[in-house]
Amino acid sequence: MRSIDPACKAVGLLLCTLLLCLRHSPALNLAVFALCAIGLLTARVPLRKLALSMLPILVAAVGTFFTGYYFAAGSGSVNAQTLNLLGSRVYNGLVLSSRVVAFAGLGFLLAYTTDKVRLVQSLQQHFRLPAVFCYGLLAAWGIFPNMAAEYRKARAAFAARGVRVSALSPALLRPLLVKTVRWSEALAVAMESKGFTAGRPRKPYRPLVLRPVDVLFPILSTAAMLAAVLLVPV
Repeated sequence: MRSIDPACKAVGLLLCTLLLCLRHSPALNLAVFALCAIGLLTARVPLRKLALSMLPILVAAVGTFFTGYYFAAGSGSVNAQTLNLLGSRVYNGLVLSSRVVAFAGLGFLLAYTTDKVRLVQSLQQHFRLPAVFCYGLLAAWGIFPNMAAEYRKARAAFAARGVRVSALSPALLRPLLVKTVRWSEALAVAMESKGFTAGRPRKPYRPLVLRPVDVLFPILSTAAMLAAVLLVPV
């Protein structure tokens, strides 16, 4: 999965997600999640990272299950004492909760097996996105580590003075916002001085060549998902 062109991978997974919305089948949703888990494991994504990422997804899936169970169409008033493990309301809850984990699996498969820099470069070269937009996006991603470091420094400065502030205190966020705006202005000036202006063609520093496997991935994955949607019973 890591070797597939990022743009082709994103298109294939996006089309699979859209097709998965057409079928209300818990079995299909769980099968898609299992395939995504296999892809993540074969890509050697750390298990601890996966477990921490899946924890809030599982909590949301459990909450979605009971929401679909108790608020199914025609279920009447909510009564926690009438939990029936057989029937359409359980099926409705399974449909909703399995969709949560299936969509999360597809998202994790893209996020954890794709380098964000190569993704932007691939989108720019294969889909002809403006260079200003792509390099601005990369620059914004480069600012995030500086923002986190500046936030930690500000909290440490308050702690050194014995002043207690909350995590979302305006005393912390206001100077961070001002510095972020200044960093953005400096980056914009630097990009313009380097020739990153609209309307001028630029040659990519690292051209990405599409291989047959890159082109086949969105075609085969979409065809497989379409066949599953049409053949798997509800």
